[in-house]
Amino acid sequence: MMIPRIPQKTVRRLMAAEGYLELGMPRQALRELDQVTDPGSLTASYSFLRGESLKRVGRYSEAIQPLQYAADLLPIPHSQLPWKSLGACYRESGQSDLADSAEKTAEEIAAEANIHLRFEPLGSQFNPVVKHQVHLTISFEPAPEEEQAETDDNLFLENEEPEDFGIDPDVD
Repeated sequence: MMIPRIPQKTVRRLMAAEGYLELGMPRQALRELDQVTDPGSLTASYSFLRGESLKRVGRYSEAIQPLQYAADLLPIPHSQLPWKSLGACYRESGQSDLADSAEKTAEEIAAEANIHLRFEPLGSQFNPVVKHQVHLTISFEPAPEEEQAETDDNLFLENEEPEDFGIDPDVD
């Protein structure tokens, strides 16, 4: 059985769309996804990204179909996020019974897999600046005098002329 090859352009567009979503830029994510002609074996990921992007721009009714498709295709525990998004879209579309059902499914998946995935959009929490404190201690031990003399002689040759590389420092 031969696995079909996914065009690199498709993979890059899906990754770009995911990045835009993480940055809170769903319109740009949709632009990337609109350029994908055939997601191939990445259809579930494509559907989730498309549905999530549509949801984040407030197009809840349009987001339902791709989110439902992703929820059906993705295995547990990966289907938890599409089900949760689907619940939010149903609720915003005025379909509270379906919203309750989708949210319950997401909770059951979380309980079954014993995980709790973060669902908040990253755009509102994204902070690319991370502060790290590094403490560096450097200690030098003097080399023995004989070794020091040899090292100093090799580093600086007193009578050597500077080499001209044909670069005039006064000319820009």
